[in-house]
Amino acid sequence: MQGGCDPIFPAAARLPPVARPIALPRPPEAVSAAARRYGPLVVLALAGVTLIVAEFLTYREIVAVTVVPEGGRTTGGSHHGYALALIGLVSLPMSYGAVLGGSRPAAAALAVLGGLALAIAAIVDLPSLNDTGLIGRTYDLAEASPAIGFWLEIVAAAVLLAGGLLLLRRSTVAARERSEARHTARRAAAAETETETPPPTER
Repeated sequence: MQGGCDPIFPAAARLPPVARPIALPRPPEAVSAAARRYGPLVVLALAGVTLIVAEFLTYREIVAVTVVPEGGRTTGGSHHGYALALIGLVSLPMSYGAVLGGSRPAAAALAVLGGLALAIAAIVDLPSLNDTGLIGRTYDLAEASPAIGFWLEIVAAAVLLAGGLLLLRRSTVAARERSEARHTARRAAAAETETETPPPTER
């Protein structure tokens, strides 16, 4: 025995200590439950607010060579009468009712609002994205292109449509499950009543 090492396990005495694996803490169950409950509402509310904000942003920009002449920027609201702002405003209470209240009419209304916003973007905004108007007649090299407002309204409308459809499907499935549970409970209660009722005696 030399240097205080165990003569039976000399190699083990020279091994460095092994570091313990670090376990990442899991989020509390309350946080996860809150995220599941309020997460869809936050996403849909952001989509509604984005529709409102997009009305005040540039949806089409006309560039003549390298500069944007006067009148070369058009906001979405001035082009289609702030219709998307109204849709975004109405979608906020519908989002609350569909997510937290589990309302099927509110979820259906969300899907309709999202589809209507997409229709406005496709029918009213999209055909005029390349229209240079008077600027194009004044400048030969004028080019029109979609700007940030157009893309934001497309994304927000798609989120409302998809979210409304998903919530409508979820509420429909939940209503069907509740209905089946009620029918099952009634059948079980009826069977229990028949079992407990004694048969009539013959005289």
